[in-house]
Amino acid sequence: MQYDLLSRLKNETAECHTRLENALDLMRLEWPREEYVALLEGFYGYVAPWEEAAAAFMPARLRDFFEGRRKASLLASDLALLTGDTNRANGVTKIEQLPAMDSIGRVFGSMYVMEGSTLGGRFIAPHVATLFGLQSGSGNAYFEGYGVRTGSMWKAFRETASANVPPEQYDEAVHAAIATFDGLHGWLGEVRTGWGATA
Repeated sequence: MQYDLLSRLKNETAECHTRLENALDLMRLEWPREEYVALLEGFYGYVAPWEEAAAAFMPARLRDFFEGRRKASLLASDLALLTGDTNRANGVTKIEQLPAMDSIGRVFGSMYVMEGSTLGGRFIAPHVATLFGLQSGSGNAYFEGYGVRTGSMWKAFRETASANVPPEQYDEAVHAAIATFDGLHGWLGEVRTGWGATA
């Protein structure tokens, strides 16, 4: 049976998705503020270079689709608000080794991971707002992502991925998604300051 792209991505990345989710434990009840800041710095260090790499290969016809989904600026604004340093993001160490994104399949496979994180953000954003006394969209803007548009943006991503990735590149898409999950796990494991699980 030939599974569609999104079904394959969901099923074949389930294990590494769960591993990353468990390692980060973003719904924990006790979370020092400085560790939350360190997490956002870690995300910025991955997301900012990832966005540049993905944008470089994104076809011109999909440029607006991609540009409307950038989130590094949200992380930068969160870090500025939480630390009082408007240039905090500029000093963050950035990852140098990213998954290969040299085909439309690999780009959308990797993007599946980054876009899929917005679904969990619907629960994480109010949780961290409560923990740290934040107003909605201030200090948790990255996790809020698209806000009330999250569902429609995810649907549009699914449709765009399905329409643009040919079946012969499904394997590449899956491999890129797994590499992105594993890359995030390794990177955030390196930048963490001793909190959370390390499985």
